[in-house]
Amino acid sequence: MSPMPAPTLRLLQTADLPAYKVLRDTGLLHDPQAFTSDYETAHAQPASAYGTRLGQPPQDHFTLGAFAAPVGDAPPELIGAVVCEREARRKVRHQASLLGMVVAPHARGQGVGRALLAAFDTLARQLPGLEQVVLSVTACNLAAVRLYEQAGFQRYGLLAKALKIGDTYYDKALMARTL
Repeated sequence: MSPMPAPTLRLLQTADLPAYKVLRDTGLLHDPQAFTSDYETAHAQPASAYGTRLGQPPQDHFTLGAFAAPVGDAPPELIGAVVCEREARRKVRHQASLLGMVVAPHARGQGVGRALLAAFDTLARQLPGLEQVVLSVTACNLAAVRLYEQAGFQRYGLLAKALKIGDTYYDKALMARTL
């Protein structure tokens, strides 16, 4: 497989919500153990349900998207996304959560996740008073754990049996990074 060109990274806007829903639904269907949400419930929601995730620094939340270079007259394809949600409560406003990281299956291993995390870090540092970013990742997803570790996240705990899909349980590694 030849490497794809570096994606274009930008904050998602309302017009991007249908593409975001497709990407998210694909992630939920392809890797159900990687998300707390389930495909059936999320798939039934309209794209507009994700509008609350939009924003831009210095707001307390944003969704960053990675777009592949356009092919012909087609619009650029959304191939990755990550969400930042900051705590509203005063005692925990110094931290935000990295949520919903998803990279399209055909774009994995091409540096999309690494690029999203680097841009996420830049944007998160624009949030006044933000000191720490936390996340949870399915502990058996070694590629994702490694990606987060390479971005400076450190594991501080493990939530055993965090997810249950059918009769199978999945642990979540709890990770944090100081800015």
